[in-house]
Amino acid sequence: MKKQRVIIIKNPRLRRVRNELRSLWKSWLDDIENSLWDEFWDTAGRGDSSEASRKLSELHLLETKSICTCIHCGRSDKDMIYTCDWEQWLCIECNSKRVYFNNLRNGLEMGKSELNEFLVRLEKSIKINHGGSKCNGYKNSKKILNKMGIAEEIQKNLYELLHYYGGHCDCDILINASLRMAEGNLI
Repeated sequence: MKKQRVIIIKNPRLRRVRNELRSLWKSWLDDIENSLWDEFWDTAGRGDSSEASRKLSELHLLETKSICTCIHCGRSDKDMIYTCDWEQWLCIECNSKRVYFNNLRNGLEMGKSELNEFLVRLEKSIKINHGGSKCNGYKNSKKILNKMGIAEEIQKNLYELLHYYGGHCDCDILINASLRMAEGNLI
């Protein structure tokens, strides 16, 4: 599709029919996926599992591109909107969040060089321990942003954006948010 489309069903009966059809479709996909996995494991021993693997990939692509499930939250009981830039269907709530955070990202008064400098300084300042040690929240990142002279309002917006990208603490900023920001071409 070349332009954004919104599908909203207001009638509760039609909504229930839609949800049941989506549920039926999902069950059908699950059955096909299970049979493909059986085929995959049967042929894997002979080294001939590429066809089953290809079919599984096509099935997964079919599921993610369909209007039946929100690609972001996985819900199937919501009204959907087609986004041209993602070329996928999202529920209205997830799309609202996407638009809000795109606007927040575009309005962020920090350039790519400042964000990169922040991430480099943060990486040097902490040692990530995957052993479940106590989290220090945003302690190091706040010190770094203050030393860089970043205004409090800009910091607030940055932390909101980082949280959306999975940066719930300094460690998560480095592990999750920096990767997702790079994917979104923010850094």
